[in-house]
Amino acid sequence: MSDERIPDPYRPPLSPEPGIEPEPPKIEGSLAAGIGLAWVVMVLGEIVLGGLGVSAHPLFLGGWFIPPLVVVVWAISLIRRGVRRTGKGMLLGLASVVAVVLLLVAACFGLLMMGGGLHGL
Repeated sequence: MSDERIPDPYRPPLSPEPGIEPEPPKIEGSLAAGIGLAWVVMVLGEIVLGGLGVSAHPLFLGGWFIPPLVVVVWAISLIRRGVRRTGKGMLLGLASVVAVVLLLVAACFGLLMMGGGLHGL
């Protein structure tokens, strides 16, 4: 006889006991959905506030800080409720909006300085 053992055939894992329900998978959201939500809130928020004239009212300091504040509050509430990836995505989306605005402002100043836009002053 041979000393080699034949491995046991595959046995599927045992099913849970009849009274115990397995835990449903946690839904943590989507990073891309959070980024998209942040962009939508920022763009539509600024359009709506500008259309309502809130941006010109001195009480609201121009109204430019209201949409970012909404994004931060919404992201924190999502993170606290367990939808962590969407909340983090919203914060990342807000950072991307700030980065795009910063780059656009820098490009405008560069075009003005190189194109002679401010040299006539």
